[in-house]
Amino acid sequence: MNEHLRRVKDQETLVHYLGKDIQNELIQLLAGAIKKKIITSTTSAKYYSIILDCTPDVSHIEQMTMIVRFVDVSKPSDNESESITIREHFLGFIPLQETTGAFIAETLLEQLKLIQLPIENLRGQGYDNGSNMKGKQNGAQKRILDLNPRAFFVPCNAHSLNLVVNDAARCCLEAATFFRLVQQIYNYFSTSTKRWQVLISHISDLGITVKPLSETRWESQIDALKPLRYHLGNIYDALIEIFEDTSLSGPSGNTSRVEAKGLADAVSKFKFVVSLVTWYNILFEVNLTSKLLQNKEADLNSATRQLQVTKNYLITCRCDKGFQQVLTDATEIANEIQIVPNFETEDQVRNRRKKRQFDYEAREEAPQDPKQKFKTGFYYAVLDMAIQSIEERFQQLQKYNSLFGFLYDIYSIKKKSTEDLLKDCNNLEKSLMHNGNKDIDAEDLRCELEAIARRLPKPMPPQEVLLFILQNKLLDNVPNVSVALRILLTLPVSVASGERSFSKLKLIKSYIRSTMLEKRLVGLATISIEHTQAAALDLAEMVTKFAKEKARKVRF
Repeated sequence: MNEHLRRVKDQETLVHYLGKDIQNELIQLLAGAIKKKIITSTTSAKYYSIILDCTPDVSHIEQMTMIVRFVDVSKPSDNESESITIREHFLGFIPLQETTGAFIAETLLEQLKLIQLPIENLRGQGYDNGSNMKGKQNGAQKRILDLNPRAFFVPCNAHSLNLVVNDAARCCLEAATFFRLVQQIYNYFSTSTKRWQVLISHISDLGITVKPLSETRWESQIDALKPLRYHLGNIYDALIEIFEDTSLSGPSGNTSRVEAKGLADAVSKFKFVVSLVTWYNILFEVNLTSKLLQNKEADLNSATRQLQVTKNYLITCRCDKGFQQVLTDATEIANEIQIVPNFETEDQVRNRRKKRQFDYEAREEAPQDPKQKFKTGFYYAVLDMAIQSIEERFQQLQKYNSLFGFLYDIYSIKKKSTEDLLKDCNNLEKSLMHNGNKDIDAEDLRCELEAIARRLPKPMPPQEVLLFILQNKLLDNVPNVSVALRILLTLPVSVASGERSFSKLKLIKSYIRSTMLEKRLVGLATISIEHTQAAALDLAEMVTKFAKEKARKVRF
């Protein structure tokens, strides 16, 4: 390549293949080969799911990413062993003229027809929680379900968990006030280089900085609260240093000092410290669960289990013992910044007397103790809303988990009665039936499950059970079990792969390349996102194909 570039530079050759047209042809050649491999693998797997997500690019074009998910059953060759892999592959960005559910569904159907993936084999839909996607009447998922009822819609559980925190953060005035103050602290330091340098002088040795709050990804706000949670004293000292800096003069300097004093007074209140500890504990737990849900290997059972762990944690915190532990942690921080660990007695405000409908109704007495008032009005209110929101937003996940749940512990099926097992198999058969066609037979599935359960050496998750069947060459003997497990593993749990593709979108189509054509964008994104597939391409074959396409007829 270096020699080729030297010859071009020295004008020893005029055929350099560096023009934009040749570049685009090479990009499309490579991207097309990658996409062909993905579609071939998807067709071989038969059952697949589609993950969609949308975002505007730098030129304000709404881009919809399309991800395909399937189970790759790799049969052994001479030098390879059997493997079961859940794959999620990028199929491209599609520009949208409209973002309605009808238009998105129509676009999806056109794309599936274009790449020759039968919609009859679609078994899962993964979208975010937007109304145009999940709407029960006009959402994209409903329109696809009307055509194929076996294409189960699974809302992105990571998005749902994010909305749980959003619900809790907006349930009371104290919670909203807390996050507003945290945002003010970040804005105060980030909008001035001098103020930022003062902050860095206090916390640079700690390797952290104050992070901005995200208005949409609530669970990620743990990054913004961590410096405050563990180094509030350093941030308080930085604010006091700015306030006492007499070199700050003039209107802007005086304003900066006044704001620093106001923020220092706000963070030195025990109520703020207790709120900080409370929210840090909640967001740390939620963020951990969110990261686990974004793993492409996650399935319905593991997602349900992780959500139950988070719910149980919140329930455990909602008691006097949990509140006391929060007070203990807050007291340690209060002692660090030398404030009294007591709730301030607020100004007495006369409570409005409500008219009673009946004489026997007792009057509601508001708690007068500041500590008790904070516990009921903030601490319990936030936890109650989070627990309630988890129960409401994950009902559909629990529904699918109950439908496929018996397949997660096939080893224990031998302890189950034949009647109960057949009932579960019948429910699954009905769900996987459309227009007289069914993926499995309930009676055959029951017999196959009982036979496999007797042969499993230990409890195994679905993916390992499928691998056990493959390794023992039993695929032809237990086809119903194989199909049921493949469909189960095909169902998406989150749209994290779509979110990751947007990271590449922002890198490729940046501000200085905002006029990039869609075809080039999709080609570059495919090569970048599917770099593993790109590395496995036979470049000699690609060169030969390119040469044939560019060959010109020569007359002798």
